[in-house]
Amino acid sequence: MKNVLVMGMQTSGISVSTLLEKNGYNVRIYDDRLELENNWRNRGTEALDGLAFIIISPGIPNSHPIVAEAIKRNIPIISELDYGANMLDAEKIMVTGTNGKTTTVDMINKGISIMGKKSMAMGNIGYPVSQVVLDGTELEYAVIEASSFQLEYTSNIKAKVAALLNLAPDHLDRYASFEAYVEAKKRVFLNQDKSDFAILNYDSRTMREIAKTLPSTVLWVSHRENIGEVYVKDNYYYYQGEPLISARECRAKGEHNRFNMMVALNTMAVLGARKDQMISLIRDYKLLPHRIEYVSTIDNKTFYNDSKGTNIAACKAAIDSVAGKVGLILGGSDKHEEFCEFFDDLDPKVMFVAVTGVNDEKIYSAAMKVGFQNIKICPTLKDAIRMLYSMEGIDTILFSPACASFDRYSSYVERGNNFKDLVYALKG
Repeated sequence: MKNVLVMGMQTSGISVSTLLEKNGYNVRIYDDRLELENNWRNRGTEALDGLAFIIISPGIPNSHPIVAEAIKRNIPIISELDYGANMLDAEKIMVTGTNGKTTTVDMINKGISIMGKKSMAMGNIGYPVSQVVLDGTELEYAVIEASSFQLEYTSNIKAKVAALLNLAPDHLDRYASFEAYVEAKKRVFLNQDKSDFAILNYDSRTMREIAKTLPSTVLWVSHRENIGEVYVKDNYYYYQGEPLISARECRAKGEHNRFNMMVALNTMAVLGARKDQMISLIRDYKLLPHRIEYVSTIDNKTFYNDSKGTNIAACKAAIDSVAGKVGLILGGSDKHEEFCEFFDDLDPKVMFVAVTGVNDEKIYSAAMKVGFQNIKICPTLKDAIRMLYSMEGIDTILFSPACASFDRYSSYVERGNNFKDLVYALKG
């Protein structure tokens, strides 16, 4: 019986461990944070002796001592996504990018369902691919959200459709450079051939260079150009030069969500969708929670929860999507992004910024450095909400932290739910 080490026992680690045991492997588990029976963390590098391979969870960096030693010993390392996906008897559709992955995966999945085909969203969206295999779900299409962390150790998946939405500095606490981050994202196109499709952002010079290296058929999507099969012109969605429906009828507001929708429509088109099915997705799609989510209007102040906005690019997109004079709440766990440029170019509709979280001083200092004075550090999220709620001249309060949640919360979901609870409490 071959030995396998699974590093990280969160949801995906638990699922892949069960799948490995079902497939006849002797599974060793390793977790730095959890007190588990038979946890190999106390045995140091002994955990690597006699291994066939390692399956690594997305949050574990290459700098981890066990990972570094495994690389030195040439022990194969693969992702849970890679191991599970190759056991799925379904066409793979993969989506990656800095922002918009989950929304786009959800759009594609709902679009395929409208077409009457069996599909499921999985991967980084929160449902491990290995669990889908264990469940024995019969699918025609697996719509997979892939993070850069997962793609680092993914080598065998072949996606019928692979989409790279955008590239902005992110996770620079993990990667040595932006270029290293891009290299990880590019792996979404591995193993594609001329029968497959790659969807890329034409507005990115980096992606135009990536496209030159791909054997697959490239489908372009753009914010600025009327290019490709699907585009938006004069506030109308077009497909193959023919109008589909007014963009005003789409409930997923914001330029970034138009882009996500165009990626989903391109995917539907590749799979043979009719125009009426594409129109149905545009008209009926409703955004997932924590993504510029309307919460409530209290005393003529409208509250939006964008807890999923965990980097500067996402925060800018959220600001662009809301109307009125904005009170913005920033802060959280630092991702080594530079905020000076953010404040220097800040949309003038942002009237005041409340900062809360472990990197509050860093964000405040960046604002001061470029002369942005309408900012205050608040001890808690509750304090930030109540301060902006009490201010005159603000009619929209946007919680888009531009930071990760792990300073005070287990996830962006917990953080977003806390924000909503605090807003509802204002009603008394």
